[in-house]
Parts: sequence; C-alpha cells; structure tokens
Amino acid sequence: MDEKTKEKLRKLAKKYNETSFIKDDPIQFPHRFVKKQDIEISAFLTAWICYGRREIIVKKGEWLHEQMGESPYGWIMKEQYLSLGKQHAGKRDTFYRFYTFDDLKGLCARLRKIYLGYDSMEEAFLAVPSETDPLQKLQEMFAGIRGIPEVTSNSACKRLALFLRWMVRCDGIVDLGLWSHSIKSNELVIPLDTHVYQVSQELNLTTRKTANMNAAKEITEHLKKIFPEDPCLGDFALFGNDISLKKNKRLL
Repeated sequence: MDEKTKEKLRKLAKKYNETSFIKDDPIQFPHRFVKKQDIEISAFLTAWICYGRREIIVKKGEWLHEQMGESPYGWIMKEQYLSLGKQHAGKRDTFYRFYTFDDLKGLCARLRKIYLGYDSMEEAFLAVPSETDPLQKLQEMFAGIRGIPEVTSNSACKRLALFLRWMVRCDGIVDLGLWSHSIKSNELVIPLDTHVYQVSQELNLTTRKTANMNAAKEITEHLKKIFPEDPCLGDFALFGNDISLKKNKRLL
C-alpha cells in the first residue's frame, strides 16, 4: 500500500469517526444507556441483528428497544422477553430475516444466565481462559445460539467482531470503550461484511477469494500499518470509501 492511499485512509477515518456518525448507525442504541449492563445487552442484541442495510437494521433495533424500555438489563432479568412473538401464534415465527422469536428468546435466556453468574458480560468474558482468542471467548459464551458462528476460517464472525469494536475502542467518539479490563484495541479484528470486503479487495488489502476470517485478519494486518494501535479505526475509512463509491465519488 503506497503512502498516498495510507494518507487518504487516515483522512476518511477522521471524517467518519465523528459523533455525527452515531445517529444513523446501529451503535445509537447502546449510546442511549448509562448502566454498564444495559449498554452491554443493548450492544450485543443490536450487533446480533446487524445483517443487511443500515436503515433496516436501525428500524428493527428501534422496535426491539421499544420492547426493552428504559432498562434492557431489567427486561432480561425479569424474563419479559418471554412474551415476545405471542401475537404471532399460528403465524410464521419470524423476528428478523432468518431469526425467529424463539431464536431471540434463546439469546435473551443465555444473557440472563450470564448475568445470574456475573456482574457484567465483561466479567464473564474475563472468566473464559485467557489463552483463548477474543472472538472465540464470545463464541464459547454464546455457543449454540443461532447467529453466533464458530470461529473458523469459514466465517468472518462480523457481528462478534462488531460488538467487540463497540465495547473496546476507547477514543470517546463513536465506539463505547466500555471494556477497559479485557482486551486492547490492537487485538481487535475488523468487522468484515460484503461492502468492507469489496472495498478491501479494490485497495489490495486482501487476496482472499471469500469474506472469511482469514480475509478479516489479513485486512486487519494491513490496517495495522496505518493505525498500529487501533486497526479497527480503519473500519470507518473503509465504510467511508464504500459510501463514496456508491455516490460515484471515488476518494481512493
């Protein structure tokens, strides 16, 4: 990667890593809360539905947060999620895309189990053996839940990586930086979706033929050459370049 491309990526990262980014992005939901447990639950459930177009994700996230009300933690611990989907009795049990209401309730039940044993999700995360990869730790915590893939080369584990980005990056702008005792920003892997993968291919950040974990790690290593301590800052740059391409305004 030449210096000109590196500098443009730095400029794009600065442009999109701004508080104005929050209002149109799914990260707006955990930003609404103050209590750590509320933020963790909001963030994880939101990241779990991050499939497809941002505006559709935000719409479904708004509906879900209306159900949870002022305290996602209270909603989980009181098992209020059990009433979800009852109005769909006899109909197709669809919550979002291929998720069913039973899938959602299964995830909520797992979250409740975690908080019955630990004060926070971060505390539970830290309890998983330290030699385990951060994404693998999350996968182990939510193993068996639909939408939580095994951490293998066949999946980029985008939603798990996105949740960790939100929780760990701590520049105080867009990401929440809530997990201060678990992992560092330079240990994160970029959340790789189709759009970020396509932009990365154009910029020769990956030679992989599919958007899998190997591709995500390869792209992350390239981004470390630009943002050594914070490679996922590059996520904002790649997002910005994707937006620019859609507007037929090539910035890189």
